[in-house]
Amino acid sequence: MHIESLTLFTPDLDVQHAFYTGVLGLSTARNTPDSVTVQAGQTLVTFRQHTAPGRFSHLAFDIPRHQVDGAEAWLRARVPLLEDAQGISRFPLSEGWNSESLYFEDAAGNLLECIARHDLPNDHAAPFSSGGLLHVSELGIVVPDVAAAVLDLERRFGLLTFNEQSDTFAPVGDQHGLLIVVEEGRGWFPTGRPAVRAPFEVTFTGNGSTQHFDDSSVLERP
Repeated sequence: MHIESLTLFTPDLDVQHAFYTGVLGLSTARNTPDSVTVQAGQTLVTFRQHTAPGRFSHLAFDIPRHQVDGAEAWLRARVPLLEDAQGISRFPLSEGWNSESLYFEDAAGNLLECIARHDLPNDHAAPFSSGGLLHVSELGIVVPDVAAAVLDLERRFGLLTFNEQSDTFAPVGDQHGLLIVVEEGRGWFPTGRPAVRAPFEVTFTGNGSTQHFDDSSVLERP
């Protein structure tokens, strides 16, 4: 699956706009009094005004598979990288993922990830820059019942689980795009910050069609 567009919500549009354009160097695709949209490689990311406190999302950007060193240096010049309890900030995931990740937060506290998937042929010759944020490849979906939500996503969209999963964590999709389904309150890697439900809208292509859904349609526990 490929995430074509994503809408998240923020308490301060101007601050988010400044972060994504001024800090990450992304271009503005659309700017209105109620929303701002930036171009993150092949994905359009929109922010809308929202005042609910304590809400945050997780999303990941794919980066070229051989540019983790460049991405790390580029990010460190702009943002603090998040660390785990051992002080590690660069994470090779398990063998099944065959990837490396760097984590940081945006101006609204959303948990962002740059991930290099070594199985994907996405090499870039130029030094790492904002153009190395190739597309949004992951969105966290926080639910009360992971197993029920996974079954619902398979029934509605034909999406299957990818790689490792548990009662509280299940990636759904494929290497090109994943919905990371987690149980509410589960700690997000690498800091353990408890997952909370946050409003979103996502449009993705997969299985020969384009699909759209939002947080209101995520399956609730019966």
